[in-house]
Amino acid sequence: MNKFKTFLVFLISFILQTTIFSKIDIFGANINIIIPAIVALSQILGNKIGPYGAMITGIIEDFLFTNLIGPRALSYFLIGSFVSSDRFNFAKDRPTGLVMTFFASIFNFLLLTLIYFIFTRQNNLMNYLPLPLLIESILNTLIYFVYYHIAKKIMYIPTYRI
Repeated sequence: MNKFKTFLVFLISFILQTTIFSKIDIFGANINIIIPAIVALSQILGNKIGPYGAMITGIIEDFLFTNLIGPRALSYFLIGSFVSSDRFNFAKDRPTGLVMTFFASIFNFLLLTLIYFIFTRQNNLMNYLPLPLLIESILNTLIYFVYYHIAKKIMYIPTYRI
């Protein structure tokens, strides 16, 4: 059941991102609400559902909006895998998620810029640094609160007593 709920959260986030939030421009920055969704769902659900749902969302986004297939899927998958990793053992609380969302937004921008520069020779790095990137990271961090609350309310997380 969590897989279906995760699919719905990513689908609604994708629809909102492409129709509403991509048109909102705040000091030259666009909010990417998919990154907070990835962080919140990967943090709460673990490494089985979050990263792969993020990868599928990224593939769909790449197919629809770019000529190069795979960069967003790779970025979203790496963010989801890093957040839900057992190796790093991050806390599953809100402050950790806020920090992870902030740095995931910066990582997403830098990775996509690097990949697009290598394959298409488009360089928009200096046009977006530092103020719009900082604003986007802060706005994504604020959106994280909404996703964390939604994920805590609708996701069933089994707990077992011994």
